[in-house]
Amino acid sequence: MTMQHHDVVPTTVGGRTRGVSRAGIGMAVAAALTLGMGAVQTADAKETIRCVFPFWFGFAPTFVAQDLGYFEEEGFEVTVVFDNDRANVYPALESNDIQCTQRTIGEHIARPLTPDTNTVVIGLTDISVGADGVVAAPDIDSVTDLIGKTFAGEINHPGTLMTAHALQQAGHSFDEVDVRLIQTDDSPAVFEDPDVAAVASWEPMLSEIVRNTSRQGSKILLSSKDFRGLITDVIIVNKEDYEAKREMYAGFMRGIYRAVDLYNKDPEKFLEVAAPHFDVTPDEMKADLGGVYYTSYEDAQEYFGTGGPAKLEDIINQLNDIQVSLDLMDAPINYAAISDPTLTKGLFDGYER
Repeated sequence: MTMQHHDVVPTTVGGRTRGVSRAGIGMAVAAALTLGMGAVQTADAKETIRCVFPFWFGFAPTFVAQDLGYFEEEGFEVTVVFDNDRANVYPALESNDIQCTQRTIGEHIARPLTPDTNTVVIGLTDISVGADGVVAAPDIDSVTDLIGKTFAGEINHPGTLMTAHALQQAGHSFDEVDVRLIQTDDSPAVFEDPDVAAVASWEPMLSEIVRNTSRQGSKILLSSKDFRGLITDVIIVNKEDYEAKREMYAGFMRGIYRAVDLYNKDPEKFLEVAAPHFDVTPDEMKADLGGVYYTSYEDAQEYFGTGGPAKLEDIINQLNDIQVSLDLMDAPINYAAISDPTLTKGLFDGYER
C-alpha cells in the first residue's frame, strides 16, 4: 500500500461532520468548559455533563433529551459543543475537563487509546445504514477491482474501513491498493481525477458525487447499509467521573434512549426540536437521516449483551483486525477493557420510559 499525502485544510460542510481549524477546536473545548462553569455557578447548582462531539445528526438525541427536560428530570443538565478533533477532545475528556464525547467505535479504539485510558463506553446513539460509503469509477464493479489502483480517503474514514474489511473478506489486503490521503470534504473534487478509482465519502456528498460527476456510470460501490453495525456511534465518558456518579450517567443514557423512543413514535416532533441545533430545517434534517438508524434501548441490550453475546464485542474484534492492518492501532484492544455493559442491564427498572 503506497500512501500519497496531499495538503488539506478542513472546511465547513453539512452532513456527517464539520471540520474547524485547530485554533477553532481549542476554542470549542474552551467554550465547553465555560458553559459548564456557568452552569455550576448558578444559585440552584446542578450537576453538569459537558459533551464535545462532531457535527453529526446521529448525535441529535442528546439535544432532544436536554431540550425536552429528560435530563432535568434526572437532576442534571448537559452542555454540548461541536468539535471533531480527537487530539483536543480526548485530553480534555481524560482529565475530566469535559465528561463525554460521541463518535464511531472505530475512531474511539484507534491510537492512542489503551486499556488504561481514563474513558469508558457506556451506550450507543446511532448506526450508519447508508450514510457512509465508497463511490467507484465506471470500470470498478467489485472491491477487488481496486487492487493496484488509487483509492482516495481519510485513513480512518468509515469508507476506508469498509474497503479494507471487504478486501479481507475477499482474501486480499488493503496493502494491494494505492491510497491517496485526502480530506473527505474534498471528495467530490478529488473524484474528478481520472486516476482515482474510488473515493470514500458520506452523505449527502456520497449521492451528490454519483449524481454530479462527469464520470458517467460511476456508482456507490460500498455502503454502510451492507456492513450493519460496523459503523456504530457510541457514547464515551470519563471513567473516574462515571464510577463516582454512576447513577447520573444511568440517567444520561435513559434520557438519550427516551429521545430515540420519541423519534420512533413522533419523528416530526423530534426533528422540530433537533434541527435548530444543526442550523437546518426539519425537512433538511429528515432528508439526510435516510442512512441513519437511531439505536433504541433494545438495541443497546443486544449490543452490550445483557441477555447473551455482546454484538459490540464482535464489532470491536472485526475493527481490531482492520485497524491494526491500517496502522491505526498498535495492538488489538479488548471489549471488556474499554466498556461497561452492566449499566445497560435494568436501566429503566423503576423509571419512566
